[in-house]
Amino acid sequence: YDDFIEELVSKFPHEKEGILKFYGTCWKIFNSLNSLELKSLEEPLYLFGQFFKKPVECLTLAYYLPQNAGDIARKFIKDQQLLSFIDAECFIVSTVNALKTPMINASMVLCDRHFGGINYPVGGVGGIAVSLANGLVEKGSAIRYRANVTNVILENGKA
Repeated sequence: YDDFIEELVSKFPHEKEGILKFYGTCWKIFNSLNSLELKSLEEPLYLFGQFFKKPVECLTLAYYLPQNAGDIARKFIKDQQLLSFIDAECFIVSTVNALKTPMINASMVLCDRHFGGINYPVGGVGGIAVSLANGLVEKGSAIRYRANVTNVILENGKA
């Protein structure tokens, strides 16, 4: 990470403070995410429990939830070429520019590459579904794409 920041500052020395603030904000969000036991964010009881365990981290995430990376970058950085670089970084990971990339998503990916690296499954994320389907078939199940479930077979009260 330090090498990355050093190289970025060498290209944009007049934006050193802004670079440190923007990427510092990314790390604040990333560390908040990393401190939580991440499960489904759609389970109210889970979220309630996490809030009482880590209130500062949860409030940090709540604050940045409605914000995008482009607006945050523009708070700290004025150089258009550097903002274009941040747009490109966001586009690479989210296929949209920084103004359309949620700040939490950008922080997660921009920091993760410096925190042990990013690992993707062979064949992309779709490879996970293919491997899962193949594993189910190998264990005797059948996968019927676009088929509606009409009946669930129960044995001893279990599906």
